Amino acid sequence: MFRLPLLVLTTVIAIVAAPARAGGVEAYCPDLKWVLLAPAGGSAVQVIDVSRGVTPLSTLRSRPRGPVLAVHVQVASRRVWVLAANGLDAHDGFSGRVLGHWPAPEGVRLDRLEADAAGRLTAWSGARPFEAVHGAAMLVPAGARVSWR
Repeated sequence: MFRLPLLVLTTVIAIVAAPARAGGVEAYCPDLKWVLLAPAGGSAVQVIDVSRGVTPLSTLRSRPRGPVLAVHVQVASRRVWVLAANGLDAHDGFSGRVLGHWPAPEGVRLDRLEADAAGRLTAWSGARPFEAVHGAAMLVPAGARVSWR
């Protein structure tokens, strides 16, 4: 009775994840039961709900974004953060709408995304941390005091 739905779920995930396994980005959010997939070199992220079968929720796209390096889901807000070498984007996980885009400062190439225990995100370029500050035109060095004059 449950074999057919399980077989279909496994087949769909294998087909969708095949490009991602070749060096793309894969993430699973157990609280929401979301799978996030980005193919190698791709700038779009697919958000798939696997709580009741396989339900595509959205495709996260941003014109200025380069290839995806990392993704992070904030469970409470259903916000998906997408890191590329040239910046950080925030998306609504359900609609795919871009909520914010913070380009990397000139000459900075981002390489990883980390969240602390409080859920604050830090984008890293080597040993240099950067954060997305609401209202800022680009990522700012972590801990920097930002003046709005």
